[in-house]
Amino acid sequence: MTKPTIVVLPPELLKVQQCWLALGQEKNGRAQQDALYAGEFAVSFARLFAALPLHGAPAELERPRALVSILGFSWQPVALMTAWARPERLLVLGSDESLKVKVGEEGVLSIVARIAGISRDAVEAVRVGDPGEEDIYRAVRDFLRRSGIPPRRVFVDPTGGKKSMSASAALAGFLAGAPLVYVDYGEYHGPNRIPVAGTEYPRLLTNPLEVLGDLEMRDIFGAFNRSDFQEAGRLAERLVERLYEPREAECLVKLARGYGAWDRFDFPSAHRALGEARGVLDRFAGQDAWAWKGAVRKVLDGNLRALDALAKIQKQPERLDDGVPLLAWYLAAAPRLLDAGKPSLAVLLTYAAVERYVDLCLWIDFGLDDEKPDYGLVAERLDRAKYDEAGRRLFGNDYKPRELEGPLMFANGAQLLAALAPQRLALTDLGPLQGLSSARNKCEYEHGFLPKTPSQDEVERYLAKATEIIARACGEKDTLERKLRDFEFPKLPYQHSVS
Repeated sequence: MTKPTIVVLPPELLKVQQCWLALGQEKNGRAQQDALYAGEFAVSFARLFAALPLHGAPAELERPRALVSILGFSWQPVALMTAWARPERLLVLGSDESLKVKVGEEGVLSIVARIAGISRDAVEAVRVGDPGEEDIYRAVRDFLRRSGIPPRRVFVDPTGGKKSMSASAALAGFLAGAPLVYVDYGEYHGPNRIPVAGTEYPRLLTNPLEVLGDLEMRDIFGAFNRSDFQEAGRLAERLVERLYEPREAECLVKLARGYGAWDRFDFPSAHRALGEARGVLDRFAGQDAWAWKGAVRKVLDGNLRALDALAKIQKQPERLDDGVPLLAWYLAAAPRLLDAGKPSLAVLLTYAAVERYVDLCLWIDFGLDDEKPDYGLVAERLDRAKYDEAGRRLFGNDYKPRELEGPLMFANGAQLLAALAPQRLALTDLGPLQGLSSARNKCEYEHGFLPKTPSQDEVERYLAKATEIIARACGEKDTLERKLRDFEFPKLPYQHSVS
C-alpha cells in the first residue's frame, strides 16, 4: 500500500509545531496546546491539509457535499476534516461536555467553522446521550433524509469521541452507504506516542465489503443464475451504493438489466444494456480481478449477434432462415428456465417454439398467414386422409373431421403442416406434441382448477423433440446447435471477487 501524503510544513509553521511540542511537557500543557493550535497554527495548516489527497480513495470518489463528524474533547480532527471536505452541511455529534468546550471565549463549533472556512450556519450539532448508539443512528438517518443528499456524497468521520460513539457512527454510515473517513497522523511523539500536530492527513477507511463482500456477490450470482434478473439487478444496485469502487457492481447491474430485458422479449433494450456492459468489461475488467468476467466475455459477443438477428425479424419473414433466430431464442430459453427450477415456464416456451415453427413453415411454404389464413391456397394440395390421420394422432379418439377454418394455432397448425409437408413435421412427431400440449394445458399458467407441474424428465423429453423438429428448418441438427450457442445466457461462477 502506498504511503500517505502529509503536509510539508513551511518554516513559520515548523516553529509553531516546535512550540506546541514543548508545551506538551508542561503541567497545563493541553490547554495551552489547544490555544496555540487554534490561534496560530490551525487556519494556515488547514489550508494545506485541504489540498491533500484522501489516502486510500479511488480517483472516482468525489468529495462530499455533507459531512458527519463525531466530536470528542479533541476538536482538531473535526476542524481539519471539515476544511478538507468544505461541505455544504456539517453535522456534529457530541456529548454535552464536548459540545461545551471552549478555547478562550470561543465555542468549539465556531472554532471548527472558522478553521474550516465555512459558515457557522452550515454547522448543525446534535447532543448524544450515554449510551448514545440510538441517538447517533437516528441523527444520521434524519440528517440524510433532511438533506436529500445521496449517501455516497455524505462522508462520516468517526475520528473523535469515545469508542462507542465512533463505532456507532461508523455503523450508521456503513449501513447508509456513506463513505467512512478518518483523520490520521504520520508521526507520534514521546513514550506515550502523542499524535504530532501538523502530521495529520485524511484517509478513507477500508470498506468492509471490499474484503467481506462474499455474501453479497453470492446472492447476486445466485439470482442471476436462476434467471431472477430483477432481484440480481436490485442487489447489484444496492452494492453500487455501498462500495467505494463500484465499477464491478455497476457492470453486474447492466448485465442484469440486459438479460432481464432479453428475458422479457425487449430485444432493443437488451442489446443496449449488454452493449454498455461489454464496454465496461473492455475498459475496466483487465485492471481488476473480476472472477466472472471470462464466463461473460465468452458468450457476450455471440449474445449481441443473436440480439441483432432478433431485432431484424419481421412478422412475415421472406425466408425460413430469417425466422429461425426467434425459434432458437425459445429453444435456448427453455432449458435455462428448467435449470432454474421453473419447469412450467420451460414447457410454455417449448410449446411456443413449436407453434412458431409451424406458423413459419406454413407461411414460407404455403403463404398462410397465422391470423387470417387463406385456406384456398392449399385446398387442392391437401390430402384429406393424411389430414384426418394427423388429427387423430393429435386429438385422439375425440377427433372429428372438420373443415379448415379459423386462425392457425398449435394443434390445427401442426395437423395441417404434417399433412402438407411431412418433411417439416412427420406424423410420428404428433404423439409427442400431443403430450407437450397436454403438459402445457395442465400447468399452473393454463387451464383447469388444480394444476399439475410437469416433471423435469417430461420437459427434457419434449424439449429434445422440439429441437429435433426445428432443426429441420436449419438443414441439420448441428447447424441449429451452433446457432443456439449465441442465444444461451452466461452463468456467473461464484467466486469471491470483491477485493
